[in-house]
Formats: sequence, C-alpha cells, structure tokens
Amino acid sequence: MKNRYKVFLSLTILYALFIFYLSSESSPGDPRSILDIEIFRSIRHYMESSDLNFILFPLGIFYKYPDKTAHMILYTVFGFLLYYTFKNSPYPAFRDHPMIFAIIIGILYGISDEFHQSFVPGRTESIWDLTADGIGVALAQTVIYIKQKICIRR
Repeated sequence: MKNRYKVFLSLTILYALFIFYLSSESSPGDPRSILDIEIFRSIRHYMESSDLNFILFPLGIFYKYPDKTAHMILYTVFGFLLYYTFKNSPYPAFRDHPMIFAIIIGILYGISDEFHQSFVPGRTESIWDLTADGIGVALAQTVIYIKQKICIRR
C-alpha cells in the first residue's frame, strides 16, 4: 500500500508540474492540431461516411471550444491521479474520502493555475477555464463512482 501511494503521489506531482509547464507557455498552440494527424483524419472520414456519424458530435464541441476541452481533458486525468493518490494514502481521512479530497485539491490547483496564468504574457485567467478544470476533476470522480457501482453489482 505504501509503495502504491508513493508511485501515485509521484505521478500526481509530476502531472501537476506538467500542467504548470503548459500554463507557463505564452502561446500553447491550437489543441485541435492533434486531429490533423492522418489516422484521426481517416477515422473521421470513415465515421462521416457511415452510420456512426453521431459519434462525431463531441468533436464538434472540441472544435468550437478547444481551449476549454483541453482544460477538461487535462483535469480529468489529474482527477484520476488525485483520486488514486488519496485512495492509497497512509492517512485514513484521505483513504476514506478520496473523491471529496480529489475534487477539493483539483479545484484549488485549478484556481492556482488560473492565478499563475495571469502573470504569463499572452495568457489570462478565466473563470470558464476554471469551470472546465472543475468539470474535468468531477468527471473523473463520476467515472470512478459509476465503475465502483457496476463492480459492486457483479
């Protein structure tokens, strides 16, 4: 248990530093550029020409709000890492309530991230970015909760 905690804590800290690094970039680029990779273009073309076109709907949101989607994805991963760090903690309060602590710490980190961005040239703090961060952390906890409920029923 102790080794798992150290691994998850290390991964969570490294990931938080990665988010900090991304926030330090003056012009991080357009996150939509990842979809210009040939394999993604092929998949999109296949789906557009089949009955699976409805699956592309979330990508429309990604195209319309790429920055918010990137925040949400980054903080969803962060939410998973926070949960497993707290779930494996040697401290009973963290172990007993990992979702609550993951949401609190995730949102507090999002606040500090937006504050940090206010000092980066070309970047601004945004309540909408913070909202996307919070949704990402909460989404991770929701997925974990649903997974736990499904596993309990089996």
